[in-house]
Amino acid sequence: MNHLTTHRPIRNLFNLHNEMGRIFGDAFGSHEGGTDTEETPWVPRVDITETENGFEIRAELPGVSENDINVSVTDNLLTIKGKKRQAEETEGKNYHRVERRYGNFQRSFTLPRSVKVEAIEAGCKDGVLTLGIPKAEAAKPTEISIKANS
Repeated sequence: MNHLTTHRPIRNLFNLHNEMGRIFGDAFGSHEGGTDTEETPWVPRVDITETENGFEIRAELPGVSENDINVSVTDNLLTIKGKKRQAEETEGKNYHRVERRYGNFQRSFTLPRSVKVEAIEAGCKDGVLTLGIPKAEAAKPTEISIKANS
């Protein structure tokens, strides 16, 4: 007897990422409920990078107007939320397949305590939201010179 198994490597990867975040208290840990795109609303994908002076979050938001995006920080929880609207024009169209996701979305991340929340900058270009999150002065590395004993 042949059994057909469904293998969902992306779902397994997200589950592993979420589990590792819970175990290690991941800075920028994601606060999403589900990860299976067939069972949950769409969730924008993000890249998070760090430099000496701060962090950058880049979120893919194709087809989302800047007016439909809201970014807020409450108690070091940064939240990106908004709505991706579906085109109103459907009359005379017979859809054979609809794979694009529409509707409300939300992503939340725990910020490290060592950032300047009041200085976060946001910009949106070509369907990518970019957040610049500067580090506080105390969080930047400080070089300490070693003096030779004479």
